[in-house]
Order: sequence, then C-alpha cells, then structure tokens
Amino acid sequence: MREADYSAIVTDDDRLLFLMDEISRAARRAFDERVQAIGLNRTQWHVLAELVRNPSLTQSEIAKRLEFEAATIGLAVSALERRGYVRRKRGTRDRRVWSLELTSAMEAILPDVRRAADLTHHSLWAGLTPAEKKVMKQLLERVSGNVRSPT
Repeated sequence: MREADYSAIVTDDDRLLFLMDEISRAARRAFDERVQAIGLNRTQWHVLAELVRNPSLTQSEIAKRLEFEAATIGLAVSALERRGYVRRKRGTRDRRVWSLELTSAMEAILPDVRRAADLTHHSLWAGLTPAEKKVMKQLLERVSGNVRSPT
C-alpha cells in the first residue's frame, strides 16, 4: 500500500483560522470563569453591554446584533430579569416585542464585570504594544468585513 502525502491538506490559512478559533474559545472561557462569581455568563454580559451602549434596543434587536437565536437571548434576558438587572416590558405598538430597561441593581455589578473584562484583556493582550493592537484590530475588521460580504 502506498503512503499518501497529506502535507498540503491543512494549509497555513487553515491553521490561522484554527488559531483564531482557539483564541476566541480561550478568551470566552477565561471571561466566563471570572464573571461566574457575579452570577453572569458571557451571553448575559453581551446583552447588558448592548443595552449600556443603546438602551432603546428591544430583545429581538439585540438577538440580531449579536447574531444569536432569539431563544438564547430570551433565556439570557430571563436570567438577567430574575437577578433584577433588567426589566422587560411589552411593546406599546406590538405586544410581541419586548423592550428592555436596565435597573439600578445592574449598576452595582458593573465595576466587577469591568474588572473581569479588564483582567481578561490584560492576559489576552500581554506583550502587545498599543500600535500592534491597533494594527490587529484593523486587520480583523477587514477580515470581518470579508466574511460579512459574500463575493
């Protein structure tokens, strides 16, 4: 039986994509471990972050922005509501729409969540200069644009 040469099957482009995935998973795990004591997970933090940036977003708009299933965001919002961090209200024009409102209880956890995010960033970007991070951001934004715009 002849031995096959598989050396060209996994390319440098494949390895780069695997590396991006590995970094993303590791960063998510690290952040999740840090906010676990607060009682949050990454999805809940994403919802809160979206509402901090734009308090007028509805639950379905957040799901679209984060590219998560509506049910996933619904579960995250339910957990946030149980903890008193958000309030859900039916839309006035469309009763199927949930508008969300941040509560003062959420403000109490923001310093802890910010600290968890900062610690994650500190370890993630260790050894990189601000200039290198800026270049990386620009490159990743281009890659993101390529993925979002089918050719």
